[in-house]
Amino acid sequence: MRNRFVGWAAIVALGLVFTVGCGDDDEPLPEEDMGGDTDDMGEADDMGGDPEDMGEVDLGPTCAAGQEACDGVCVDTGSDPLNCGACGTACADGEVCSEGACSDTCADGLEACDGACVDTAASTTHCGACDNACATGEACVDGACGCEGGGVACDGACTDVNTDVMNCGGCAMACAAGEFCVAGVCGDECGDLTDCDSVCVDTDTDAANCGGCGTACAAGEACEGGACATPTCGFGELNCDGTCTDVGSDPANCGGCGMACEAGETCTFRTCRADCPPQTEACGGTCVNTNFDTDNCGSCGNVCAAGQFCRRGTCVGL
Repeated sequence: MRNRFVGWAAIVALGLVFTVGCGDDDEPLPEEDMGGDTDDMGEADDMGGDPEDMGEVDLGPTCAAGQEACDGVCVDTGSDPLNCGACGTACADGEVCSEGACSDTCADGLEACDGACVDTAASTTHCGACDNACATGEACVDGACGCEGGGVACDGACTDVNTDVMNCGGCAMACAAGEFCVAGVCGDECGDLTDCDSVCVDTDTDAANCGGCGTACAAGEACEGGACATPTCGFGELNCDGTCTDVGSDPANCGGCGMACEAGETCTFRTCRADCPPQTEACGGTCVNTNFDTDNCGSCGNVCAAGQFCRRGTCVGL
């Protein structure tokens, strides 16, 4: 029996081999379609970028109370016609931004200047009249520009004539070589200030000698109380290399730090333009109202003396 079973098994196996051998060797078996090309699937571990290449998160500038950072610039959304009530909310042509809402007219006590409703009695950009900007460091008090802390505007910038060797006791009153300016008088000693390389400096405020001689603050920092810190800039200003700059009127930083206007252009409301608005003229790349500008009173470059302000193009005493 066993030999008979083995014989039948051999016959069946031989038949299967014969059947397979009769197939067409030139026609391959079809491949199963898996529904897509695996080469196009991409790498599974590619999650859209290297986290190390994402860079630091820019939190934007530190704005003063009542202001908001819009596109990296501190603005007053209560009066800015390009960001009225919120960043990016622009008023229509002919409208003004009054107290955070677009309107046809300004609220009582405010004046429309370039589409913004401002208090010309306190605005450093529109002090006393539209486009009458105060000099760097000046404040607007009752519609008149003046330097804070008893400073004096010399050559368009506020300075402390009590310590400035180039303006000691008054504008353009320079001390002799080797002398210091102490309490507005040229002398041989620094008094309460610190002698740093033969220059009297206030180490509480000097960014190049902050807290001590030779201790310089990093780019973008200011010296406050002898310690380096990022300055808090006012309305419309941006921290440009440690200096609060009005990017709304500065032709070297028009609309942002380092965004310089072309030669012959002026900066008006953060935009470079070839001409100035009505009642203003270009002085040093900035549109000013020569009727009220103490640095360009009546004409460009006509600076009023210390203690004077500009009224209708004429320097007068306070």
